[in-house]
Amino acid sequence: MERFVVSAELLNHPVFVELLNKSAQEYGYEQKGVLRIPCHVFLFERVLEALSVGGEARDAQELINSISDEL
Repeated sequence: MERFVVSAELLNHPVFVELLNKSAQEYGYEQKGVLRIPCHVFLFERVLEALSVGGEARDAQELINSISDEL
């Protein structure tokens, strides 16, 4: 497990919303403390990179879709 600081601007992005929905399915809405996202650190870093540097949102979505069974 690793901690990340995520810009609030990214929280409304459709790709990030999908990750948040997966988090709600996995852990529910009663999490205390940090928000946990059920995905591998490497994948999360790649998604953040794709969204933060102005990369194509499609690239981030493809990353998530490619391993959606693991999330």
